[in-house]
Amino acid sequence: MKLPSIQGIPLEYIQSILKIDLTSPSGLTWIKKFKTAGTLKAYKEKGVLTGKKYWVMKVPCNGKRHDLIVHRIILLLKEKELDPDKEVDHDDGNSLNNNPDNLRESTHSENMHNSKAPKNNTSGHKGVFWHKASGKWEVRIRLNGKLYNFGLHEKLEDAVKVSIEARKKLHGEFGRIK
Repeated sequence: MKLPSIQGIPLEYIQSILKIDLTSPSGLTWIKKFKTAGTLKAYKEKGVLTGKKYWVMKVPCNGKRHDLIVHRIILLLKEKELDPDKEVDHDDGNSLNNNPDNLRESTHSENMHNSKAPKNNTSGHKGVFWHKASGKWEVRIRLNGKLYNFGLHEKLEDAVKVSIEARKKLHGEFGRIK
């Protein structure tokens, strides 16, 4: 069920204190200013970056400060509702690009389909792996926990082409090219 809130903070309240601002590094700015207390930098103009490279803002509500992920706030402001059981996917794969047109709701699985190839991937392409026993490139794609095998290929270029087509077919709009 989609809700017009984040962590119980109503959309109307969020609309009264924050607005989408594409000139801001995080994509949001405050409408209403709050006093900062001591060393707490809770109400910075643009929010703060987390270790996962997401923007987070501390939003005051009912005497408490709530850490809210900025891309969730922006999508709520754009769509007027969010499914609390879904994630927000960055279409271009850049977690710092919070342009509303770059954000969409997704399942965890869809979000993973749109992730980049792992750094330890030797081929540099999602779904393409070196098959040591055969001395060929293997194409494997996962969907809903099931692993699909698209064969062994002599040339990396052939394996990449097969992988791209397979991801388009299996993952649809969430299928990342690389």
